[in-house]
Amino acid sequence: MTIWGGAVALRLRRLAFKVQAVVLGRVTAVVDAGPDPLRFGVGRSLRNRILSTPLASLQDDVTTSRESVTSSASALDSQQDLVLLVTRTLGTGGVETVVATLARELPQHGVRTVVLCEAGGMTADSLRRDKIEVVQAPDRETARDFIAGLPENALAQLHNAPDHLIEECIGRGLRVVPVIHSTDINLSADGWEREAWLTDMATVTIAVSQKVRSFHTRNMPRPAGAPIVVIPNGVKLAPLDPAERDLARAKLASVLKLELSGAIVFVCLARYDLQKNIPGLVASFLRAAEVRDDIHLVVAGPIEDWLEHALANSIRCSHPAASRIHLMGLGASRAILAASDAFILDSFFEGWPVAATEAAMAGLPLILSDVGGAVELVGVSGERGRLCENPAAPAESITLADIRRARRRAASQTNQPQIEQAVLDICREIDDWRARRVAMSASVSSWLSSDVMVEAHARLLRQVAGSRPVRT
Repeated sequence: MTIWGGAVALRLRRLAFKVQAVVLGRVTAVVDAGPDPLRFGVGRSLRNRILSTPLASLQDDVTTSRESVTSSASALDSQQDLVLLVTRTLGTGGVETVVATLARELPQHGVRTVVLCEAGGMTADSLRRDKIEVVQAPDRETARDFIAGLPENALAQLHNAPDHLIEECIGRGLRVVPVIHSTDINLSADGWEREAWLTDMATVTIAVSQKVRSFHTRNMPRPAGAPIVVIPNGVKLAPLDPAERDLARAKLASVLKLELSGAIVFVCLARYDLQKNIPGLVASFLRAAEVRDDIHLVVAGPIEDWLEHALANSIRCSHPAASRIHLMGLGASRAILAASDAFILDSFFEGWPVAATEAAMAGLPLILSDVGGAVELVGVSGERGRLCENPAAPAESITLADIRRARRRAASQTNQPQIEQAVLDICREIDDWRARRVAMSASVSSWLSSDVMVEAHARLLRQVAGSRPVRT
């Protein structure tokens, strides 16, 4: 084929992907507006079956240090307070990470833990390997039988728990401590009434950020029946030394079959689903890639909905810089962060993003859309990165309708110029950011480490167990 013929073929290929992106965008809009069986359940299963494809992944064999925290023997002391950590699923994600951290580390603060979930997954398997009790109760009868055997003074901390588990805990007379992990953009008036009822039943409620707290306070039909206190999500991440970073970078280059020695690598650790806005991020990053030819974006995470991946990939493939956008599957977050230079997340909503917290602990500069926890993570003066407008609407008032509108213009969302400029700003200052990596990591560990988060939870739970008043 001649050079001219090759160029024509390439243009036709990009045009085909541009058309595909338009079609997939319309399919996405139909799915977004459809009933739950189309958005989730059977509809999602069918989409995943049709659209799934093998993805590259970076695993943790490149890392030189790992953490594994298990319950100490004293955790089995029957005189200690017992906290039931109640959640929906234990697959992968930020909520699962927080629940797993609390399950492993609360016993070191004199609080026994048992995890109760509706469905298991990778996190449940990991906890069981660490000898932590995980009970699955997919139905009300199973939940009732298990909860009936708990001591009367047990507490139930609720992490996005399903209704049947919440109701069985309250019906048993357990004191409940709900943890609000995000802004509930899909709640009806009845849903908000139920949220208010739950705070009435609670001894105290925990919000993971000030933005989450204000969002719920604003939307509930009446003032909360119990205090709402803020405890940010923390993570456990040992310092990354230069040798580990070099090894991880070489491994990433090998997996991607690229030379990355002179590249600036931005990473997004996120699920492919509505919340994380991967198609919008890809389109925005491509604008910056038109200006600089040394930048790469790596997206890595589990595929909740293959339609999200397909739309992001079609946007990617329709652009000349497609080869610098890498849509990977789930991998080891530590290894990927070690291999990267900056972190970026363009979500529609978050409570307090755990992946961004891990990135801050790794010393990476952050680019975040305005969601819960973003201001605190980036810093009021931007000392840890750049804050961009939310791609749909202000975080304090965002609705599902706002998100649906923004998703219909994934290729040109309103915050696209800000994302582009933030990427270019980080690139221009990359030598300084790299030099400050160790110092930034050390500066945030005093308030973002899992030790700080777990101690705050333990202190609050002990107050509840002792029936002491809780101050906001």
